[in-house]
Amino acid sequence: MSLARRIRLPRTDLDVSPICLGGNRLGGELDQAASFALLDAFVAAGGNFIDTAHVYANWLKDAERSCSEKTLGRWLRARGGTRGVVIATKGGSPEAEAPEVRRLDEGSLRRDLAESLEFMGVSTIDLYYLHRDDPARPVEELLALLEDMKTKGQIRHYGASNWSVARLEEAESVCRARGWSGFAANQCEWSFAKRNAGTTGADMVQGDAAMAAWHRRHGIAAVPYSSQAKGWFDKVATGRQEPLTDRLYDNAGNRALAPVLAAAAQAVGSTPTQAMLARMMQAPFPFVPIIGPRSVEQMRSSVASLALPPVEHGLPAV
Repeated sequence: MSLARRIRLPRTDLDVSPICLGGNRLGGELDQAASFALLDAFVAAGGNFIDTAHVYANWLKDAERSCSEKTLGRWLRARGGTRGVVIATKGGSPEAEAPEVRRLDEGSLRRDLAESLEFMGVSTIDLYYLHRDDPARPVEELLALLEDMKTKGQIRHYGASNWSVARLEEAESVCRARGWSGFAANQCEWSFAKRNAGTTGADMVQGDAAMAAWHRRHGIAAVPYSSQAKGWFDKVATGRQEPLTDRLYDNAGNRALAPVLAAAAQAVGSTPTQAMLARMMQAPFPFVPIIGPRSVEQMRSSVASLALPPVEHGLPAV
């Protein structure tokens, strides 16, 4: 396997690399030069799938608003356009200053989409996600809006991010009844590491057995974030301690899995994180993880997981 291999996302005409480059650090943690270098290296390695969001990285006080989309747009213009790059972005997320205020109303979504198109300098977005869910809003209302955006040519396909299995299943029923295309991808947090309680937003969703069963049932692609658990298993294997990742992932279940993952990694000559990534990509449905590297070296380390033989060795399946 290589990054140049392509996976067809079901329900779409999108052929994407088996790993997606996350843009949450573009223009924020990474300045423009470092962002351009990372994007160039990813494409040079064969990657063509890039994920961002309208709110990335508005949580940084000194960052330019929507700096990820704007930096990606500058890179696209500097490199002569998309040229086969598949762009995914997300809209409708609560603002960093008011996380409790839902923004899946029509006005907010249309404004987010219009700004995303402008910031990235594109006429249409390949894959557009609803960044969060608002269970108070009828599923049919949200899907009708996405279908209208698609009909207008503003987006090619649409997906869900941080939706529960129950709401995803309801969306499938609505789309079957209305003859709509439906979600082409589902994005949630998904790795073998389980988060500690209280370390993620109440409206954030983690992949689990029920989510995997839903994907198997419908064959829809999973494009998850945080699939590397911020490298926590590598840190455990090397005896490193890091307050942030320990706060997120240091618990009895993850500690019990760590030596199993370390043994699996040793068997295939990789790091625990690489082995976990490779194992998750063996899912019985398209599983295209989003990586969020801080450097070209970290990106290449993640891509190396594609060269590993099948990883089992007592690890759970997705």
